[in-house]
Amino acid sequence: MQCMKAAVLEEANRIEYRDVELPVPAAGQVRVRVHYTGVCGSDVPRALEGRVHAFPLVLGHEFSGVVDALGEGVDESLAGKRVAGIPLVPCMECADCREGRFSLCKTYGFIGSRQPGSMAEYVIVPAINVYPVADEVTDLEAAFFEPATVALHGIELAGVKPGGTALVLGGGTIGILCAQALSAYGVRAVVTTVRSEAGMDRARAAGLENLVDTSVEGWQDEARQLADCAGFDYIFDAAGTPETILDAFELAGAAATVCFIGTPKRDVTFTVRQWENINRKELTVTGSWMSYSAPWPGVEWSRASELFAAGTMRVVDEMIDTVYPLSETQDALQRFAVRGGVRGKILIDSQE
Repeated sequence: MQCMKAAVLEEANRIEYRDVELPVPAAGQVRVRVHYTGVCGSDVPRALEGRVHAFPLVLGHEFSGVVDALGEGVDESLAGKRVAGIPLVPCMECADCREGRFSLCKTYGFIGSRQPGSMAEYVIVPAINVYPVADEVTDLEAAFFEPATVALHGIELAGVKPGGTALVLGGGTIGILCAQALSAYGVRAVVTTVRSEAGMDRARAAGLENLVDTSVEGWQDEARQLADCAGFDYIFDAAGTPETILDAFELAGAAATVCFIGTPKRDVTFTVRQWENINRKELTVTGSWMSYSAPWPGVEWSRASELFAAGTMRVVDEMIDTVYPLSETQDALQRFAVRGGVRGKILIDSQE
């Protein structure tokens, strides 16, 4: 039996670096030799609290690598291609899938959650779940395609048009990528919120200019002044906290569009006045879930490829906390056990 190394989640808060059987692609599948995997916020409760469908499990869905084996019927041109992973595996048969709403499929699979993921030397995925990477894009940047497409899905859902103003609430990975991308949509002014001086430095290094620190009194007025507006045309909540949700409605302008990308972990309570922001401003409010549209996998993925190749979307050192070798995946996930202990993206390098 041929083996590979993998970081296997055996139970809550226990990841073992060990040998597992080297997978062989079936018909319609490819095998990817993984390079980088980004640790997503959704991986944290899976790893630390055991919130998984079944043990054992190999986590990881934000990944890059090279196609090294093809299953029967797969286009031979994929062999040897550098790719980014597309983690959603929709059924392609339900009503939502037929309408191109792949993220809303009720019987979907998901790499690193419902099937083995990329925190391993190799991962098996359907051939339609890899996206070729341009020569101008590094393997590390390709591992950011998935969060980048999450940001782009929100922008597409909001129907952003040139000339408006936009506010991005939250200066984490998705918030930074969202703010970077908005310039390509012709937005006149993009303002991004951060919560600390370190967050300010990270966002500035990533090329963002109009930044406000929400820990400073009067930050809402400063945000409006930076965009020279009474209220923003587009608001993207990339943080998903009760506070940013309420801020979104407060800072939205008349007839604005508010898009919620972040997922709240705490209940949100509205006063009557806060709720009336929606009515009195006649806001359009949309949720955003994952990153797909028709034709599969969607404009989000082609747009991410274009914007990374052009340098509009980019990853700078300040956006990365640490890159851990695959053998130290347990240590990498343990970093999240301390609140506020991670500053930027943590990645796993399967080739180190």
